[in-house]
Amino acid sequence: MSFLSILLAIALLLAITSWLTGYRLPIYRQVKGGGHTSIQRSRGVARNTRAQLLRLVGGNAAVAQRLVQDVSDRNPGRTEQWCWEKAIYDIERDRRA
Repeated sequence: MSFLSILLAIALLLAITSWLTGYRLPIYRQVKGGGHTSIQRSRGVARNTRAQLLRLVGGNAAVAQRLVQDVSDRNPGRTEQWCWEKAIYDIERDRRA
């Protein structure tokens, strides 16, 4: 077997494994902030955002996850961070009403 065949087999194995586990490489996008451009991960959620939503739902992680999933289902293509922030916004808005 040639070196290229082995390398191709390894790449294929990694691709299948990542597809089956749902792993995605982080995608970076540029965000304007404070007069300069910074790089922000578009996948994943900031720790303080998670803590804020959990605080709002009384520490019930299952409720928080359901709220985020509902927001995600209604807004396909949005980042996970955006969905968590939208769930927080919705709770705060509903509590003001």
